[in-house]
Amino acid sequence: MKILTIFCTLLICLTTSAFAGDDKAKESAYERVVKTGTIRCGYGVSPPALIKDPNTGKLSGLDYDIWTEIGKELGLKIEWTEEAGWGNFIEGLKTGRYDAFCSQLWPDPSRSKFLSLTNPVIFSFLEAYSRADDTRFDGDLQKINNPAVKIPAIEGDVSVSIVQKGFPKAGIAYLPQTATLSDMFLSLISKKSDVIFIEQAMLAGLDKHNKNTLRKVKNVPPAFTFASYYAVLAQEYQLRDMMNLALRTIKNDGRLEKLTKTYSTSYAVPKKDF
Repeated sequence: MKILTIFCTLLICLTTSAFAGDDKAKESAYERVVKTGTIRCGYGVSPPALIKDPNTGKLSGLDYDIWTEIGKELGLKIEWTEEAGWGNFIEGLKTGRYDAFCSQLWPDPSRSKFLSLTNPVIFSFLEAYSRADDTRFDGDLQKINNPAVKIPAIEGDVSVSIVQKGFPKAGIAYLPQTATLSDMFLSLISKKSDVIFIEQAMLAGLDKHNKNTLRKVKNVPPAFTFASYYAVLAQEYQLRDMMNLALRTIKNDGRLEKLTKTYSTSYAVPKKDF
């Protein structure tokens, strides 16, 4: 009888511990944020949206400034926790290493099942750029839609679907999931690819040496127009709604437009609600 009592006591303890572990595992990002008073950000470096000093690691840029304002509105601390790639950042959200991906994303329907996106932050107009000595695509973007033409794209990122949908016959120069915009530029400059689609603000984030190696494809319209978003994990609606309310506030009082113009006149901001 005594052995049975001890066994039952151990079983209750183990069961209770298991349930406690389950409760902890089920804690949402929203609950963590409210409990800690901090939004932990995953991020990707992409000047001038987000700049990382190679010597100090200090961050700056448009996304940094916008999130500073979001933190003020919500009364929360913004912690830039982990650098991630645009091809693999979802894993960090799933495992709870950070609460939000705080670098701007272009929409990708294939990833939407894993994410909940904020309202649009800005709109970007992507122009085609080639190497300085390459004039093949001037006057006709459809010249890019050729198997002999390579376009750099990051595995798992929207840059892949951009190529597949916009120029389905063109080849893709795949880059690893951890690659950055700088790696895409390097692919073009080193002649591993032939054309890249970027906005003027991104080009301004390059150093002078790299700028001189690229040229805008002439006499063609923007290749793509995208809204940019921030992201949380799917079903994190309360956290997303908090972020949206803060974004709407800084949009409507003019702070968002003022911040964007600090970095580039090529950015277009969403219209105010009134």
